[in-house]
Amino acid sequence: MGGGGIELRMGILHGAARQQMLGPLSSHGWVASIAGESEDGEYLVIDAEKSGKKHSVALMYTSATDNRHYRSLESRVSHIFINGQLYHVDDYARGITTPVSSVEDFFPLLVEWNSELAPAKPGEKRSNSSSSILRIVSENPLAGIWSRLNQFSSSEIAKKLVARRAEREGALLADGQVLSKASGIAFALGNAADYYKGAPYESLNKRVLSLYYGTLSLAFAEMLASPKGPSDLDELEGMTKQGHGLFALSSVTGNFGDLKVGVLATGFYPNWVNFLGYDTGFYPKAKAKTVSDLDNSIKYPSPTFASMSALLSAVPELGDLFTQVYDDEPAWVIPYVDMASLHAQRGSNPSSSYIFLKDMSEKISEERITLQDWPLAELTKTETAEDGEVFRARVDHQGMRSWHDALLLHRSPYLSSPTLILPVLGGVPEYRVTALAILYSLSILVRYMPSAWRRVEGGDWDQHLSVMRAVLDVFERILPQQFLESISGEHVHTSLPGSLI
Repeated sequence: MGGGGIELRMGILHGAARQQMLGPLSSHGWVASIAGESEDGEYLVIDAEKSGKKHSVALMYTSATDNRHYRSLESRVSHIFINGQLYHVDDYARGITTPVSSVEDFFPLLVEWNSELAPAKPGEKRSNSSSSILRIVSENPLAGIWSRLNQFSSSEIAKKLVARRAEREGALLADGQVLSKASGIAFALGNAADYYKGAPYESLNKRVLSLYYGTLSLAFAEMLASPKGPSDLDELEGMTKQGHGLFALSSVTGNFGDLKVGVLATGFYPNWVNFLGYDTGFYPKAKAKTVSDLDNSIKYPSPTFASMSALLSAVPELGDLFTQVYDDEPAWVIPYVDMASLHAQRGSNPSSSYIFLKDMSEKISEERITLQDWPLAELTKTETAEDGEVFRARVDHQGMRSWHDALLLHRSPYLSSPTLILPVLGGVPEYRVTALAILYSLSILVRYMPSAWRRVEGGDWDQHLSVMRAVLDVFERILPQQFLESISGEHVHTSLPGSLI
């Protein structure tokens, strides 16, 4: 293919190598370079190394290259890429076993190399993997959500729910089990509705109690609705006879944000957490009597207790209301796709995707994210033109529709993007579980620490008051929707009449 066009073609080849091979290799931590080139065969050889692993590949200008060049490269590289459309590859590359494909296939190969060095991590528990969507169109989305929940306060409708869930999940339930579960669901949701419907019109302390006991009733209904959950309300009440499974201690500093909340091995909370699929084996068996007891890391491992401010840090909807009052780093990040990697995959259906994790506070350490039970690998800090410093990671989602399905994303009408929440208590990142712990701790303040609560409502702790009002507003809107999803086994999508989505 000689002639005056060789320089032009080799220049195009070098440009393609930089853009589609060397650039991605470098951004993923590989040391790569053009190790050789042939003007006669119009190809480049690229060597790459990372963590002791070495690879060599070739990039040809065209597949219509003399067979002797293919044979020459066969012993030198593990893959031959073509810059452009493939043309009669079987003829030109006859007799060789080295794979030959378009340069558009390089990025998926790079993902394979990365996966060899950083194998996939097992994913965390997900609360609802159903593809079924319940669409609610209403001028008042919350009213629409409660209309669906209130339906299940009818034993007949609740029976249909239990039977439908059992069929969908391949469980066999006797008629008596269906009836007992349905009766419990109807009772629990009737209670929840009574507590929630009066909450907006009550004083702050009564509102706390109403939302706590209403949320507790919603959690009862969630467990009963599942085929693998308790068989009846009596079984649930047996759990609560051992207590709520949480304890609270006033802080030695006298600071509201330092109120300590801990989990226990007995009572409703650990039973609920265990039902959701999380390990509770390390939960302490006895309440701490004083804050100093928590210094015993054998009896009270650090994940088993948290401060009030740490619990509130896991509520993304608080935004700047939280950061204005507390010094804790927020316990959430915003995940979004790495568009450069997405474009490099050229519309293929990959089993791995690269995403960015944006920490708005710029306080969360790489170590803290690495320790999470998230299906992430290759976590690194990188710089982007739009968002500055962010974390980038690979999400492995084999057998799923997209990377979203591999992560426990928190979606909220208060937020423009989904968030990933870091666990702050008991190793559980579930939003509604953290919400129950917050409501429990506030209920303890209201009932048993009235002097501290008065300081919040109108004393020297009144800087916390706006946060308290906001978190109750948020829970009142979000928790019914989250529980409707977990009870029905469907994703819930709300919209206003006439909206485009």
